[in-house]
Amino acid sequence: MSEENKVSNEAVVENGAEGVVQESAQSEHIAESKKYRKRAQDAESQLAELNKKLEAQENTKLKEKEEFKTLSEKLEAENTSLNSYKVKYDTLVEQRKNVLLEKLPEDKREQFTNKDLDVLEFMVSELASKTPNEPNARGTVKSIKKPLGDWTEMSASEKRDNWDDIVKAAIEKGKSNVNKI
Repeated sequence: MSEENKVSNEAVVENGAEGVVQESAQSEHIAESKKYRKRAQDAESQLAELNKKLEAQENTKLKEKEEFKTLSEKLEAENTSLNSYKVKYDTLVEQRKNVLLEKLPEDKREQFTNKDLDVLEFMVSELASKTPNEPNARGTVKSIKKPLGDWTEMSASEKRDNWDDIVKAAIEKGKSNVNKI
């Protein structure tokens, strides 16, 4: 039986060592892949920067050679490609303005129709923060108490409607009589 325990203990020790070796190998691979990724990102940013410089040099050469037609065509193509983005941007801004204007009170909408988006957002947030919250009072209505008068002269329906007040008046009258004694 002691031999079986030794074999099982050895197997456990070997598995633990393999796990440590495997984790360290994984961390090395992760570190190496991060290093390669950073290197690739740096190379991409340098390439983009060099492309911009190259394009600027081409434009200056065209200006120097007075080939304005070629330069004009090049810039016109770039302008055409960017126009679609401008249209999308304008529609997004207009939609956002409409949403914000809907949140404003009707009497203020005309005043802010021609304002910039950031001004509208600021005004909507300011007006929303200044609107008072619901009052804390519940929906109870306090009625003005009218004097009951002489309850002996009331009709039966009036006595029924005012019975709580009649009883309260009697209790208060009894308390005031007790205090006089």
